[in-house]
Amino acid sequence: MIAVIQINGKIKERLEVSPTISDAELEAQALAHPTIAKELAGATINKIITRAPKLVNIVI
Repeated sequence: MIAVIQINGKIKERLEVSPTISDAELEAQALAHPTIAKELAGATINKIITRAPKLVNIVI
């Protein structure tokens, strides 16, 4: 299954994940992804909305 990672509602990356992944696991994978880590460098995260297994939206 493909999970979409968004920053402020804009799609930044897609991850291949298990359909049974938990919200916490998906959030951890999204934050650890190199592209996302680069985008978030120096930014303050206000909120993370996770709807496993399809979506992670990081609000900065």
